[in-house]
Amino acid sequence: MSLSRHINPNLLSLCNLSSSWIYENLTKILRVGEEGGNTCFGLTMRLHRELVKLGYVPKLLLGHKKHIKNAHCALSIIDNGTELFLDPGYLIFDPLPIPADIPQLNKITFPLQPNWVRLEREGENLCLWTGVANEAAKFRFYFPLKGCTTEEFNLAWEESYTGESMKYAVFNKLDKKNGIQYYYQNGKLLTRTMNGATQQKIESKDRAEVLSSIFGLDRELLSTPFLF
Repeated sequence: MSLSRHINPNLLSLCNLSSSWIYENLTKILRVGEEGGNTCFGLTMRLHRELVKLGYVPKLLLGHKKHIKNAHCALSIIDNGTELFLDPGYLIFDPLPIPADIPQLNKITFPLQPNWVRLEREGENLCLWTGVANEAAKFRFYFPLKGCTTEEFNLAWEESYTGESMKYAVFNKLDKKNGIQYYYQNGKLLTRTMNGATQQKIESKDRAEVLSSIFGLDRELLSTPFLF
């Protein structure tokens, strides 16, 4: 399936540009800047603003797990009559067509690299699954396609500041051109390609240099030891 077929070239350019955005919660934890950090809420709202500039009317989507509400967020838009799903917070920078609510046609798998994506329609809910080489697909979130209001989104965003993920640093980056994902948490760097994943421990004395070089983060911010 060609993801670019019939999609506005200006939208594709924006998506390619946004693929350089990095997920990181450090600025959110430290409340640095006014953007609310570069976690899913900050990245989604950033993309929302850019889509509005292109003339779209994006719909804000809150993502839930079975026992956790508002655990994630994403967007949908209508482009040339097709409803598209965008999820910068999960490093999904390609505009993915949302499946129809029709048996046998309610699932679409997208061969993205290094993580492939499956969208599954269950009535008015959209389920997100991802998979990598040599591993089974994993259910991630479900999104009510009716969307939410800006007020509901902002409330969930504010509540996210009290979540478990605010107690330690997490960095996530996609090198879309080469199909490589870099993920850092708890002193360990995971590097994933289409052929599998490798993990290495980053010594504390090297963390500022390594994380700055990979994720482009300010070294002064990386000097917050209790987060690592």
